[in-house]
Amino acid sequence: MPKPKRIVFTGGPSGGKTSLIEIVLRHFGDKVAAVPEAATILYSGGFPRRPGSPSMKHIQRAIYYVVRELEDLSFTMEPRKIALCDRGTLDGMAYWPKGGKGFFELIGSTEEEELNRYDLVIHLSPPVKQDIYRLSTTRIESHAKALELDKRTQEVWRKHPKRFLISDEPDFLIKVKKAIKILEKEIGRI
Repeated sequence: MPKPKRIVFTGGPSGGKTSLIEIVLRHFGDKVAAVPEAATILYSGGFPRRPGSPSMKHIQRAIYYVVRELEDLSFTMEPRKIALCDRGTLDGMAYWPKGGKGFFELIGSTEEEELNRYDLVIHLSPPVKQDIYRLSTTRIESHAKALELDKRTQEVWRKHPKRFLISDEPDFLIKVKKAIKILEKEIGRI
C-alpha cells in the first residue's frame, strides 16, 4: 500500500488554516481532500475544555488520536488524493504543558514518526494586529496567547524538511496567493 500523501496546515489560532483549505480544495479539485480540525470537532461535540496541565494532557491526547483517525480515514476513503490536514499530530505539543515534555511518551510515538507522516508543512501565522483577531465558540485564546501559540507551533514543526512559513499579511488574499504558489510548485513533487 502506498504511503498516504499529506499536507499539514498549521500555525497559531486565527491564521487562516480552515479558510485556506477551502480555497485550495476549489483550486486543485479532484487532486485533494480535506481533513477537518479535530479540536473543533471535539469541542463542538461537548468535549470538556478545562484549564490546567492535567486537563490539557487529556485534551491534547484525545485530539492527537482523533487527528490520526481522521487522516487515516481520509486515505482509506480517497487513497489517490492528497490530504489537506487542518492541523497535524504535532500541533498538540504546542499546547502541551511544560514545553511538550512527556508528549511523545503519552501518545506512544516519536518526533521522527510524527514528522514523517507529512510531506509538506505550511505554517500560517495569526494576525499581528489585535483588532483583526477574532474569538469564536472554539477559538477562546486571547490575541497574546494566539501569538505565543504561533511561536510554539513554529518550534514544534521546525525540523520538518519541507516547511514553509507564511507570516501575517495586511490582506488575507496575499497569504492565499503565497500558499497556492507553494502548493502549485510542490504538489507535483509529492
